[in-house]
Formats: sequence, structure tokens, C-alpha cells
Amino acid sequence: MNIIGRYEKKVSKRPKSFIVVLIAITLFLSFFAAQMEMDVGEDDFQPDTKVALANRMINERYGSEEGQLSVIFIADENVLNRGSLMAQLEMGEKISNSPGASSLISGSPENPGGISSPARLIAQTRFIRGLMQAGEGFDQPPGNDSNSIQQELMGKVFTLSHSEMRTILEGGELSIDVSTLPFLIELEFEPYEPEMLSEFYQDPFISIIFPLEDILGFLLSNDYDPETQTASKSIMGISIQNDISDKAALEAEREVQQMAKEIDSEGLELRILGDALIREEINEASGRNIGILMPIAFIFVIVVLAFMYRNVTDTVLNLIALVIAVVWVYGIGVLLGLNLGNPMMTTVPVLIIGLGIDYGIHYTSRYREELKEGKQVGDAIMLAGATVGFAIMLTTITTIVGFMSNVSSNISAIRDFGILCSVGILSAFILMLTFFPASKTIIDRRRERKGKPLIKFKEEKDKKSLSKKFWAKIGEPESFCKSDVKCVNNGLGLGAIAARTPVPVLIVVLLITSAAVYGGMQLEARYDFRDFLPSDLEVTETFNIFMEDFNFSQETVFILVEGDITQPEVFRKIEVVQSEAMESEYVVSARTPESPYQLAISMVNENSPNYNSSFADIWAANIDDADSITPANVISIYDGLFEYAPQEVVRVLNHDGEGYDGLVIRIPVDAMDGKRVREIENDIISASQTMNEEDLERVLVTGGPIVSYSTFQSINQGQIETLLITFLIALIILTILYYYLGKGLALGGITILPLVFVISWTFGTMYFLNIPLNPVTVTIAAITVGLGIDYSIHITQRFIEEAERIDKPECALCVATSHTGSALFGSATTTIVGFGILSLAIIPPLAQFGQVSAISIFFAFLASVFVSPTFLLLWYRYRIKSS
Repeated sequence: MNIIGRYEKKVSKRPKSFIVVLIAITLFLSFFAAQMEMDVGEDDFQPDTKVALANRMINERYGSEEGQLSVIFIADENVLNRGSLMAQLEMGEKISNSPGASSLISGSPENPGGISSPARLIAQTRFIRGLMQAGEGFDQPPGNDSNSIQQELMGKVFTLSHSEMRTILEGGELSIDVSTLPFLIELEFEPYEPEMLSEFYQDPFISIIFPLEDILGFLLSNDYDPETQTASKSIMGISIQNDISDKAALEAEREVQQMAKEIDSEGLELRILGDALIREEINEASGRNIGILMPIAFIFVIVVLAFMYRNVTDTVLNLIALVIAVVWVYGIGVLLGLNLGNPMMTTVPVLIIGLGIDYGIHYTSRYREELKEGKQVGDAIMLAGATVGFAIMLTTITTIVGFMSNVSSNISAIRDFGILCSVGILSAFILMLTFFPASKTIIDRRRERKGKPLIKFKEEKDKKSLSKKFWAKIGEPESFCKSDVKCVNNGLGLGAIAARTPVPVLIVVLLITSAAVYGGMQLEARYDFRDFLPSDLEVTETFNIFMEDFNFSQETVFILVEGDITQPEVFRKIEVVQSEAMESEYVVSARTPESPYQLAISMVNENSPNYNSSFADIWAANIDDADSITPANVISIYDGLFEYAPQEVVRVLNHDGEGYDGLVIRIPVDAMDGKRVREIENDIISASQTMNEEDLERVLVTGGPIVSYSTFQSINQGQIETLLITFLIALIILTILYYYLGKGLALGGITILPLVFVISWTFGTMYFLNIPLNPVTVTIAAITVGLGIDYSIHITQRFIEEAERIDKPECALCVATSHTGSALFGSATTTIVGFGILSLAIIPPLAQFGQVSAISIFFAFLASVFVSPTFLLLWYRYRIKSS
């Protein structure tokens, strides 16, 4: 008797003790399960690669890119008309006057209010034009510094109040007070019309100091026509500080969302899009996902079990075991510190229900078979465990191997998913082989004592008509046996009959697999954290508008330099690297790069809003001769940046308390939704090569777009690694086991071989259904092996069992596929429908995962009953011939 048989014997002898232990464990774990929190972040889906870890370090040490809250204005006619611009100013004023929202805005010298919009840009341009025209009408008083006047006027451009901008656009007069002039500068503006923009574009002076056309290109929708000056949509960008809490950011974005509803402008619709709102929607969607899927899954289980068992007691016991398994999973997940808020985790309860019910069906079916043969309750429990229980143990091991292979992934969300699924499978196995038999032992022995029957016997009807017609057509073969009748009537045994002529079976399998392999090779990895947004939400629709209708890029690539950055040659090369990087055709020239050099230059430029005379003196004293600067000069410049621009310098320069050991050059790019990442990375790496010539610890190119590309690579690489690990471990386990049982070394490989075809069919189907590889669907290969091999193991085990008592292997195969095939059909149906329930998930990648999983299980079932018999029969014949 094997280990499972001995265990079930103990359970049947002391059932109450085992149930008490299970109840105690459940109460303990339920305490921790109640503390589960739903929280998700994009970091969970970033790989632990060198570039991803460097990107994370930059965000923590130097500060991440500022959060961006976007207000999208959608006009019925033209978003550039005066009414739309007035609505933009009104929205900006509401935000600026709100204590909550304004306290979270990140301003800059160029944009103190932290708000960018077409209305603001056009008002600033008209103001500059007005200053130029006014300057022609008066003479500068003697003794006045023209540079200081110009600097003060430029500062006024960036600090215009909303009322002043409203006057500039609506038309009216403005009086400008300049501290160094003894009079006011009087400006007069005509009411703005969109046609005036063309004049601004043609003004060379305005184009130099204020590239209006380039900047508007990012804030206006792709249907913008420069000739007619019309566009249907525009963006108001609001910069949010990067060091605020998620809660504060969410409150601010919700407040802005409410303000947008208060803007009363006919023919204009306002939509809000922010990172905090997106995260909140994904979190809420994950919670709703569980609320939708769990009831559906349990209703499905009740219906299936009621149909399969036609017994209230067995149905209820299976349901209780599944509920306990779910409690165990979440309790252990909390104890292990797993991130249960990950959207992938919402699929785990459904997986447990779908797989746990399989164990229950197999065990109950075999238990009833033993009772029909006249066994007592204890003996039936023990024999069911020794036979099908042993097969369930094998399938549990291989399934856990399939899920645990995801631990090799460098994406934490996938690792946590694999661990939690493994915990769930093990929990379901323990409960189905402990709680169910213990409960059945108590209940059925009580029925025995009362003289009640334990099972109802049905008279089997004659169903030979189909079989007679079948064999009459093809003729009875020499290997014909009585079990062939059931093979045909059952339908699931046709694979055993086809196995007697293996060549046609192999040809059909290879043709289908070839087509599937071709499709699978075309599959591409695709990932965006916002893919987890449900398609029917307003925020999803807004996000799609943002991505499809605008060319607005907030992406940045970092050049990280670590080591002794006070070397004069390193300091000189900051400008060289930055300049070469900005020459790439994929950079966003309308945005300014950030680096210690760029910050210093802006502070010594008298026409810059960042100009600082004290720092300009430091710069002049230390960079008098650029070719002869020393480390002391470089340190003086860095010290000056920290003294006069402390908020800005920490984004590009790091001081570890003892010295300067790192800097970051931030290059604005447009990766075109990931299509240009490879080219961008090559360009920036090429630009940074000159820095590698110096004695530094490392020079590394990273950033959001490159991390996303690294995620794609990790998905592809992880798929191959997990698949190989799963195959190898499952093959080793089965080979050792079957060799130990005296079946030779080849049977393990024969059992797992059909899964090679199943994986090919699955990936080919994904390609033809346009389902991409993403952090969720990438786990499907290992899951297919882990789950699909269950069916092959059951067929193999039953065939071995029948071949020991039936002389003809063809007949033994028919008996195995007829009996086990029926149980596999019920098991596969429940699993397929269980995964199919996931296709109802409101989170798209989870729905795709459910669809692909259901397809792979369907293929695994077909392979086990129609393909595996051919290989098993060939193996048996070869083994007999060899011996």
C-alpha cells in the first residue's frame, strides 16, 4: 500500500481528530486572511533587472519624474476659440485658489503655478508681443540697466495672473510696473481670435524665445490644423509633486475632478486623467473583480457538483472544503508577506475552486466505485486514496511545480502569483484528502449503523446500437474486445481505438502542431500597467483618448553616472553627453533636459528665469578657463548649486555626506507607446559612451521606457525559463517514480510528451485570437504543463492498472480511457468553466488569462484522451518486444 493509502487509513480510523485539527488551522489562518489589503503599484510588474533597479534607485534618491494630472478639453467645434481658452483659465484659477489642490502642485521658475495650457501659452505669447510693440514707443531713461529691465519683464511673462491673462485674451488694457522704470508700461490688447496664432508663428523673435508652435503641438490633439487654427481637443497639464503620498495625490485629483464638473461652458467637455485616479480605479476594479467572480464560481460549483453527485451531502462537503482552501490561501499569503493587491491575485480563488473541485470529483468517483464493489467505508476510503489519491498526489506535485516555476521570474507580481497558487493547490489537496474522507467516514458509518444504503445502484441500459454500427462499417479487428463497445458508446475511448493505427494519428497531430508553432512564433510581448483598467470605465475611455489623440510625451530617459564625478574631465563631458543625446531624432526638443550642467547654465543666463547673480559669480570664478579647471573648481560649482538651487539640484546631483558620488542627466523622449524604445536606448547609450572612458564606477542608461522594454524582454525570457523548469522537474519526478514502480525510464517522457503539442496549440491559438503575452498570460505555459499533465497522469496510471489484469493492451487502453476518460471529462469541464469564469473579469489581462487557460485545459484534455493512448500503446508494445 502506498503512502496516500496509509494516510487515508489513519483518517478513516480517527476522523474526528483530523477534523478538529483542520478547524483549528482554519480559525488561525482566518485571523490573518481578514487583514488582507488591496493595494497595487506599477513597481510590482517591473523586473529585477539592472536597468529597473537603477531606475527605482534614481526615483528614490534623485526624485521621480513629477506626477502629471491632465485635464482634457473636448470641444464640439474648436478648442482654440476664445470661449474654450476662457474655460481653461477658469479651471486653472480654481485649482490655484484651492488650498488642497494648489498645495500639491509642483511649480518651476518657468511655470510657478505648475499649470500648462494653450490658454496660458497664447496669453504669454501675446504679452511678449505687446511688450515688443510697447518697447518701440519709449526711450530707456539714462543710467538704467537694460539687462535688469529685460530680466524683470521676462519674469513677468511667467508670473501673469489669471485676471491679467483673461484681459490679454478678452481684450483690454494692462499697466506693467517695472521697478527700474519711472513710469508704467501701458499695453492694449484686441480680443483674441484663433487666426492670430499664424502671425505669432511667423515672428522670428517670438520663435526664438518662446517656441509656441512646438509646445502647442503637444497640448493640442493630432487633428490640429495650423492653417485654419482648429483642433477638437486640448490638454491642461498640472505638475504634481513627486514626494507626496498616494492618499494626498488621490484627494487632490478628486478635487480637480469635481472642479471640472463645475465649469459651465457650452459645447465643451472636461475629462480628468491622473496617476492616482488610475491606481485607485485598478484597486477598486480588483476588489470588484473578486466580488463578481467568486459568487459566479461558487454557483457554478454547486450546479456541477449537484449534477455529478446527485447527492446533497457530497456537494456540501466539497463546497466547505473549497471555502476553507480559499481562507487558507489568503491567510498564508498574508503570513508570507505577499502583495495580495496585485490584480493577478484575484484569479487565485477561482483557480483553487476550479482545481479543487477536480480532486473532489476524482476522489468521490473512485470512492463510490469501491462501495459498489461491496467494500466497507474504511476500506473504500483507504483504496480510493491508494489508487486515485496517489494519482491526485502526483498531479498536485506537478501542478505545484508548474506554478512554482514562476518563482524564477524577475517580476515580483509573477513570483507572488506562483507562490500563492502553489499554496492554494497544496491546501486543496490536503483538504480533499483529509476533510472530505474524514467527514464521509463519520457520515457513512452513521448511515451504516442505521441500515441505510450508502449508494444507489442503477441498472445500465443497453447502448450497443452505436457500437454495432461502428464495427459493422470498419470490421472487427483481431484486437477486438468487449471494452471496445464501451469505447465507442462513450466517445472518449475513440483515442484508444485510433491508437491501434498510430501513423494517421501522428500525421494529424504534427500537421496541427506545425500550424500552431508558426502562429506561436509570431506572438509578441506587450505590457502597460494601465492595461489593467477595465474597458467600460470613464477613466479608461479618457486614457484611450489621451493615447490616441495626442502626441503628449512625459517620458524621460536617465543617464546615471556614479563614481568620482568631481573629475574635471567628467564635468566637461556632461555637456558633451547631453548635447549628443539631445541630437537623437526621438527626443522631445520642446522639453528641456536636466543635468548639473543645464541647471548651472540656466542660473548664469541673465535672460533665464533661473538666473542667480551670486551663483553667476561662483561660475565665473571657477570656469574662467575651462581647460584648466581642477576638482576643487568642480566642487565649488556643485556646492554653489546646492546653496542657490537646493530643490532643483537634488534631481541631478547626489551628495552622500562626504562628497559627490553621482549625477543624473534626464533626457526627454517620445517612445511612441514603446515602438521606439530600442532606437532611443541605442542613441542614448551611444551618446553616453564618451563618459565610459573615464574612471567611474558605472555609466548606465535607464528610465521608464527602457524599463518597460526590459519588462517585455523579461516576459519572453521568463516564459522560456519557467517552461523549461516545469518540463524538466516534472519529467524528472515522473521518470524516477515510474522507474521505481518498475515501468522503465521512458514512461515519464511518454506521459509528458503530449504537453509539448498542447503548449504549441495554445500559443498558436493566442496568436490567431490576437491575445498578447503580458505578465499574466506569460504564466500560461508553465500552468499548462502543471495542470495539463494531470490528465496524462490519470490516463497513464489507469492504463498501468488495467494492463496488469487484462492481457491485451488494446483492451486495457479502452477500459482506461472509458472509465478515467469520463472522470477527466467532468474534471476538465469544471476546470474549463472555472477558468472561463475569469473571462468575465472586468480587468482585460485577467479576462485574457481566463480565455487562454480554458483553451489550454481543453487542449490538454483532448491530448490526454486522443493523443496519449497512441504513445502509451507504442510504449507498451516496444517494452513487451524488448523484454
